[in-house]
Amino acid sequence: MSTNDTQFSEEKTDRSMRLLQMFDRLQRGSGISTKALQQEFGITAKSVQRDIGELRVYIAEAYTPSVYGNIEYNRIRKEYYWRNRSDMLLHEKEILLLVTILLESRGLTKEELNRLVDKMLVQCSPESEKHIRRLLKNELFLYKQTENAHTVKDLLWQLSEAKQQQRYVLLEYKRVGARAYESIKVKPLGIMFSEMYFYLLAQVEESAPIAFRLDRIGECSLLAEHFHVEYTSRFQPGEFRKEIQFMSTGELRQVKFRFWGKSLEAVLDRLPNAVVVSQDERGTVLQAEVYTRGAKMWFLSQAEFLEVMEPADFRQEMQETISRMLGNYQEQVQLP
Repeated sequence: MSTNDTQFSEEKTDRSMRLLQMFDRLQRGSGISTKALQQEFGITAKSVQRDIGELRVYIAEAYTPSVYGNIEYNRIRKEYYWRNRSDMLLHEKEILLLVTILLESRGLTKEELNRLVDKMLVQCSPESEKHIRRLLKNELFLYKQTENAHTVKDLLWQLSEAKQQQRYVLLEYKRVGARAYESIKVKPLGIMFSEMYFYLLAQVEESAPIAFRLDRIGECSLLAEHFHVEYTSRFQPGEFRKEIQFMSTGELRQVKFRFWGKSLEAVLDRLPNAVVVSQDERGTVLQAEVYTRGAKMWFLSQAEFLEVMEPADFRQEMQETISRMLGNYQEQVQLP
């Protein structure tokens, strides 16, 4: 190969690497300036313009312009940027927000959490990545997953597909306290996350929705048998979340209660479908449609600041439960 051929090959390689670096920066949402590129790569302003032109052609052919836009020039910052692309990427503050939520959830294994954090940080500039890692270093090190946590993403996807295709599923499921798995044929309705765990909401025959914890599912088989759900009567997880507490169902009922604690907002956040009936010096009377088993657990957590008023049989159930709780704290009579 002649000297000229070698020089041409090297220049071509250098330009290819330069284009890749420019594309990578634009894809991450960073801006690039003509002056900075000239200094970094030792090229002319004309070469920068030619490179930008070729990148514009590539983006227009490889991406949908109406969605992703293309490279434009910001006259104030004197930089080229990829319009729309930067808005589609997670910014450093958004990444910090999401990781904080994931840390609090404890629903992922430590390996899964670190892998997700790494993938999100790929979208940042090297400086932002270092900054966020410094902020999260201690939290990630001390992260404690739940005792029975294991990777459920494949199972979650499989069950979501079953729901979409309206196919029955055969679960090998181990109930709390059970020694062995049991086979349960279910109709998948939806996937939810609550209180540190992922759940499958499903029906057994024509039962009310039942919550199955994904980490308690051993095997899962999609059956050939299909079921049919009318669009108007489909299960809506968003509505279900307003009615259920601690992923424990029971009977769906209208319950009226009085609350006189410090934060009414916390009650309304916890029971999104609750409505205020009245307010006076004794507190606030509210009414909500809830699944009673889970609701009872939450009502009891409010201690002496909440009173269930109606229905009468549910009020009686609360009284009996509180009486049994009181018995746990009464002194035991010592027999002679």
